[in-house]
Amino acid sequence: MKMKKIFNQQLLSLLCLFLITAAGISCKKDKTTDAGIVELLSFGPSGVKHGEKISFIGKHLDKVTAIELAGATVAAAAFVEQSAELIVITVPSETEKGPVTLKVPEGDIVSKTPLNLEVVVTIISIPATTHVGETITIKGENMNWITGMWFSNDIAVTEFVSQSVTELVVKVPADAVTGTLSFAVGGTEPVTVETEEELVVQ
Repeated sequence: MKMKKIFNQQLLSLLCLFLITAAGISCKKDKTTDAGIVELLSFGPSGVKHGEKISFIGKHLDKVTAIELAGATVAAAAFVEQSAELIVITVPSETEKGPVTLKVPEGDIVSKTPLNLEVVVTIISIPATTHVGETITIKGENMNWITGMWFSNDIAVTEFVSQSVTELVVKVPADAVTGTLSFAVGGTEPVTVETEEELVVQ
């Protein structure tokens, strides 16, 4: 009986050793299976402006061939820096608020949160005069970030004829009057911009 007890203890020890070894091999297989998967963990800083640098932190980012932003795409050749854990790019002037997409051979990786920027809109010129029902072209910088505008008598316009980075084309409402123009600007810190010159509505 004593020999049998010793044998059972040895058998139990061998069984435990086998289970530990098998568990170790299983963990190694899982790690091997997960290796190489591109992950986007975070990006920032928040409130970055056009022309400034933004960083993307993650895993296996050296596989990324391009980064798509709303309104602009940055190819890997244009990255400021790229490694397995970090990508740094300069935010193009065409960039708008929206998701970030990492282009990788295995398939696109889309951010869960949208990229938003701190935007400075500069109005360069407006027409001197116009008539009700006509379209006017307002020129400036970052005009694609304007979300709405209104005339001096608080007549609002939220739908534009066309909109680009440098121009905003607007149809003059029937009840618009002479005065300055105001513009609502989106971004991380929404602001209002007002023209110095008046638009004469005839």
